[in-house]
Amino acid sequence: MQVHEHDLPGVGKKFALTTNDDERMTVIIHNTGHREIYVFKGREEFPSSAVRLEDAEARMLGAILGGAYFQPAVAESMDMVLGQLSVEWFRVATGSPLSGRTIQDSAIRKRTGASVIAILRDGRPQPNPGPSDVIETGDTLLVVGDRQQVQRFRAEIAG
Repeated sequence: MQVHEHDLPGVGKKFALTTNDDERMTVIIHNTGHREIYVFKGREEFPSSAVRLEDAEARMLGAILGGAYFQPAVAESMDMVLGQLSVEWFRVATGSPLSGRTIQDSAIRKRTGASVIAILRDGRPQPNPGPSDVIETGDTLLVVGDRQQVQRFRAEIAG
């Protein structure tokens, strides 16, 4: 996918996207927080459809597209590997040893070598959580490490 970013003075930012299948769309993020998505057919100059989202709606859509609510069966067992870097989402189930404990008390990094780099709670992402942040049942954790560290996290902590 090709992405071109443009400043819109007094408005916000514009992102022009072209997919690998040559589909085009434009996303405008306004300084007010709302977003507009425009979809173009072929090489048409004007969009064929448009959607306006409030900030919270856009964040919810981002979480859905990012796989926080549903991951196809194929994606459940896949992780994104960049060299030796592995990144995976883990849902905190009822009865998880993580539930109700802070990141520090859970000793995630010490036990597995992996790090929690974000917590998704109620559709809202919390990037870069600190050691005193409490993990709750239903949270989705974004975990990063090398392949073995993430596998250890899955085996020892996520179950």
